[in-house]
Amino acid sequence: MRAPTAERSSAAVGASRAPQDLYRILLLRKNGSELLVAGEHRPSALPCVEIPRWERTGINLNAVVRERYGISPVCLFTPDLSVTTDDGEPPLYQVMETREANARAPEGMYWLPVDAFSDQFFANAQDFRALTDTLRKIHEFENEETRGPFGKPGWIDELSSWIQHEVDPYGLRLTGEFRQLNASPTFALLRFATNESAVWFKAVGEPNLREFPISLTLSRLFPGFVPGILATRRAWHGWLMTEFVGSTLDEVADACAWERVAQTLGELQIASLGTTERLLDASCRDLRISSLRSLVDPFMEMMSQLMEQQRTTPPPVLDRGELRTLGRQIQEALSKLAELGIPDTLGHLDFNPGNILCSAHRCVFIDWAEAYVGPPFLTFDYLRTHLGRTEREDAGLSANVVTAYETHWRPVLSPDVVAEAMKVASVLAVFAYATATEGWRKPASFGESRAAGYLRSLTRRMHREMRRLQDRRRLCIH
Repeated sequence: MRAPTAERSSAAVGASRAPQDLYRILLLRKNGSELLVAGEHRPSALPCVEIPRWERTGINLNAVVRERYGISPVCLFTPDLSVTTDDGEPPLYQVMETREANARAPEGMYWLPVDAFSDQFFANAQDFRALTDTLRKIHEFENEETRGPFGKPGWIDELSSWIQHEVDPYGLRLTGEFRQLNASPTFALLRFATNESAVWFKAVGEPNLREFPISLTLSRLFPGFVPGILATRRAWHGWLMTEFVGSTLDEVADACAWERVAQTLGELQIASLGTTERLLDASCRDLRISSLRSLVDPFMEMMSQLMEQQRTTPPPVLDRGELRTLGRQIQEALSKLAELGIPDTLGHLDFNPGNILCSAHRCVFIDWAEAYVGPPFLTFDYLRTHLGRTEREDAGLSANVVTAYETHWRPVLSPDVVAEAMKVASVLAVFAYATATEGWRKPASFGESRAAGYLRSLTRRMHREMRRLQDRRRLCIH
């Protein structure tokens, strides 16, 4: 993982004042036996804080609670409530705990036993329902009735003790400082400071459990291209990593970093030749040409049903004839890759600048839940698409990025073969991305959901990309 750059907390956004979310905080201490409330007697209230919308919940909540109340917290989970506010939106709650058993309550607030509350205690009846749900969920987590290792009070101390044991052989000592970036019962991402370089702990739950075996396999097969792994905690599907001192690609000012990324991607994919079975055994998605071919007809049939469910235009609805033609064209593009002899390599369906870490001389790639085995040039097309969305993109830089990537394929494939394969990558990259999701297999359940609209938009994008490809070919013929 990387050394974190300065991240905005709710206290740091006063000037820009981005849209805010109001959270009611269920802050526990003493292994979940006491709750912090404003007012010792009824009617009482829960602490409330605001954080920027669309930013990391965990790191922002931890920062504002620490600053406002002088208490160092850790997030546990968000209660799942069926209640709503007057405007029809569900209130936002977050369950947190402090590691300090004797943490002092802020002025006007009190630590009270959780069994001292009733439905008449809180000024807002929803707060009592949230507390009741919180205690029920904690009981389920502690008794393993529901999987949630990071929903139980005390998990941060258990994790810290384990990490210290694992880093002892390296001469590292935890300083006690940590940053929690993810807040979920089954997912975790934290940075722990040590007396030397920091370490990172990551754990995953459904639907990203495959990231655990994939990350372990990639660290063994391709050290230097991914963060180094120091230890694993299999019961939590978690692993401990060294820190990569650098920044994400979207934070790097040097435009040449895009060329280094393209070059490193080519190196990694060349190194992955011949590892197909090991990558598939590690749960990488099977997007080999034969597998993609088998998905074309069922995918287009499902998209026909989704298009028929669209109630408004624009955007345009593709009819069955257009989708059958698109399916045939995608089959032809896949056949072309097969004829060209494009090998299967490691690929990344979520190859975006946030998953690429760069220093002055190195790049590493992270977040491999969407790893696949299949045509390599699809991953590069994702990179090129993101470059096209940046302000720094220009024809010269784009050409240099393409050259940096293609150069590494010359010992394996001829320049003409690479150029031909790259032409169809823009269409196949979208198709592979769309079919890698499981939701498209059940269109009747979508209705007019956001997921249905997204799949339709991906299909329209394939259609546009294929038309551009056909137009370029006609221009070349004439």
